[in-house]
Amino acid sequence: MRARKPALLLAEGTHGVNLLILLLRRSRGTVALAVCFGLLTGAASAGLIARINAVLSSGGTLVDRATVLGFAALGALMLGSRIGAQLLLTRLQTSTTFALRDQLSQRILATPLRQLEELGNHRLMATLIDDIQAVTQGLLCIPPLLIHSGIIVGCMTYLAVMSRMVFAALFIFATLGVASYLLPMRHIMGLLRHSRQTNDRFFRDLRSLTQGLKELKLHGGRRKAFLKQELFPTAEMLKQLQVRVSTLHTLTTSWSMSLFFFFIGLLLFVLPGVAPVSASTLVGYTLAVLYLQQPLEASMTLLPMLGAGTVALRHIDTLALDPAGTASEPLLSGAEEAPAPPSRIDLVGVTHAYRREGEDTPFTLGPIDLTLRPGELLFVVGGNGSGKTTLAKLITGLYAPESGEIRVDGRPVTEGDRERYRQLFATVFSDFHLFDSLLGLAVGEKTDKARAYLERLQLQRKVRIEENGKLSTTDLSAGQRKRLALLTAYLEDRPVYLFDEWAADQDPQFKEVFYRELLPDLKAAGKAVVIISHDSRYFDVADRLVRLESGAIVSEESAAGSQQLSPRVVPA
Repeated sequence: MRARKPALLLAEGTHGVNLLILLLRRSRGTVALAVCFGLLTGAASAGLIARINAVLSSGGTLVDRATVLGFAALGALMLGSRIGAQLLLTRLQTSTTFALRDQLSQRILATPLRQLEELGNHRLMATLIDDIQAVTQGLLCIPPLLIHSGIIVGCMTYLAVMSRMVFAALFIFATLGVASYLLPMRHIMGLLRHSRQTNDRFFRDLRSLTQGLKELKLHGGRRKAFLKQELFPTAEMLKQLQVRVSTLHTLTTSWSMSLFFFFIGLLLFVLPGVAPVSASTLVGYTLAVLYLQQPLEASMTLLPMLGAGTVALRHIDTLALDPAGTASEPLLSGAEEAPAPPSRIDLVGVTHAYRREGEDTPFTLGPIDLTLRPGELLFVVGGNGSGKTTLAKLITGLYAPESGEIRVDGRPVTEGDRERYRQLFATVFSDFHLFDSLLGLAVGEKTDKARAYLERLQLQRKVRIEENGKLSTTDLSAGQRKRLALLTAYLEDRPVYLFDEWAADQDPQFKEVFYRELLPDLKAAGKAVVIISHDSRYFDVADRLVRLESGAIVSEESAAGSQQLSPRVVPA
């Protein structure tokens, strides 16, 4: 069944997009209808105030059947339109939040791996957790804000009709109040942006805390330095920023709201001595201003949350993730089966440069000329930092070559078909991730095959595979987890297999099984197999052995003989 492509909520280049625009992109009609309901709520509220004012000014003599029915009708209209606006916008907000989360997940998957690695896991996790939460809370503010806006517009219209002179005075006070609120809000928005940047550092420190537990527990000095120099200062800065935002907003809101009481004092004690004002006008304005306090105060309380949501939305945009719309087809409805096995894959003059941590100059891999053939075991060896894993990511299409090209049966792999090219590979990288489920790989007849592989990998007493492909546990030793990852690779049944230091965590007995039994079996099945390894005692298994040094292939040995290559010289 074809998955429905979500509406593109964050288009490419939409810097400064705000939450209301996000809702409009989702459904303009729903927002327009909700605004109409909000205006109806405001009109009904103004009508109720007018009725109350009329009754109070008459001393209760206007209380007849028509007045009561009119009051009840206005009350029902206000209630119905308020509920209608709230329901419409709440449902739209909920669907927009989940669509945004889904689309963000797709955009992450569509973005080149190198770009994601440069952003860092801590920034991605902060976005997926905090930014989405802030956007959700910001979207939740929009329904009441629109309803409050309708009430404010309705009441202000009523007051303008009642007395233009008094309304002019109210308008001056309202303008002063809005200005005294918006000016500090600019500073608050700056603090929110600073807080969001600090939050990235806080997530980085939390990642160091969770991933460095063993090191921190074993060394009291490092633990103390980490807490005092890294985690606690960042947390303290985040706390101070949040306190400043809260304090500044409280002072600003309190001052702005106090202006309305100043206006009521001016209205009751000063204005009658300056110009003739009827008692009904005084009562009407007093009632309306007091009634307006609740929606105004609520709006001011919600605006910082709306601002935080806008900051989070802009932060998502600054990640420069690839638009989901350009890649949702292969992500959602790409072929589950691998393309036909190729007769050869060639890397021709392929290079890739990147900056390694702690180094000023970029590291360049290549130019690389290499061929993969079915039924062949290719070992890639070399020292740490020689570029083996980078080469593996180039071979598998996770990195795009900066120059040169990859060819499948002589046909160059373009950006448009790189996704399909990646389906040729089953891999177990050194930093692999083990899912809690086999994700559709153990369905029907494959379930029995999966259990057979489980037994061959000597995991049948540790792990069970349920009917839905869920694994009973992944809480295993490092070596056993790698065997479980190998099971997944087996079930994928791709034309090309790549193992990055797979045997590093295996005991001697299972290393022997891997090199002497499992790899030859894959070769006999016609698979092209690339093995990154330091296990020199098993190099005799290789059909070809490629040695890397400083990003260059310096030698290539095969069963038929060896070829010594001149090291590549990288221009300064």
